[in-house]
Amino acid sequence: TNVASGQYLLQGIRAAQSLTEPIVRIPSPQDPVYIKKVLDSLRLPAGILIPMVEDADMAQDVIESIRYPLQENSESTSTVDGIRGCAAPLVRGSGWGMDDNYMKRCIDDLLVVFQVETPNAVDNIDGIASVEGVDVIFLGPLDLSASIGKMGQFDDPAVKSLLQEAEKRIVDSGCLLGGFRTPGRDVKEMFWESGYNFVVGSADIGLLRDSARSDVATAKNIP
Repeated sequence: TNVASGQYLLQGIRAAQSLTEPIVRIPSPQDPVYIKKVLDSLRLPAGILIPMVEDADMAQDVIESIRYPLQENSESTSTVDGIRGCAAPLVRGSGWGMDDNYMKRCIDDLLVVFQVETPNAVDNIDGIASVEGVDVIFLGPLDLSASIGKMGQFDDPAVKSLLQEAEKRIVDSGCLLGGFRTPGRDVKEMFWESGYNFVVGSADIGLLRDSARSDVATAKNIP
């Protein structure tokens, strides 16, 4: 959640000449100042993920925080009159003013991902998806299961039903579908049957934890 430490990570990704573009998770959908600081730091193409988006009004507020005010003589077809403060010629995102097309690229080359985490948000997926500028609606199975009092019970009928309903609504909306893979779920099924476009298979902390556990288990089995 610290913008400065995030900048170091972004610099590291760029220095490594990675083929992977960064997606930064914003702590809150209701913090336009933080959103601006992250966007000013991001070299495009890139993405931002906004958690806890509950309805179309909240989605619209976030999009306005992401977008600059409409400009005369702009080539963009966007109709969103944003509120993002403009320091475009002076920020890392524009290459310190070296990217002449930066303001247009902020629309064309920024992936906007909204995370749906509650039954109320699932009911409002159609409205969220209708907001101009939303690219991906992302599902967190752990959040969804916890929101109905069944955290991590991914085989529970109510959890499965809620997740499947959310997946169908997103696919039908025309937005891209993203989400985490639950333990044991087949990635091929997610892409080819459930309609996912982007799947997070694991988290860095989980990988580190499991590796450490495996190492300890191996050591304990030494005669």
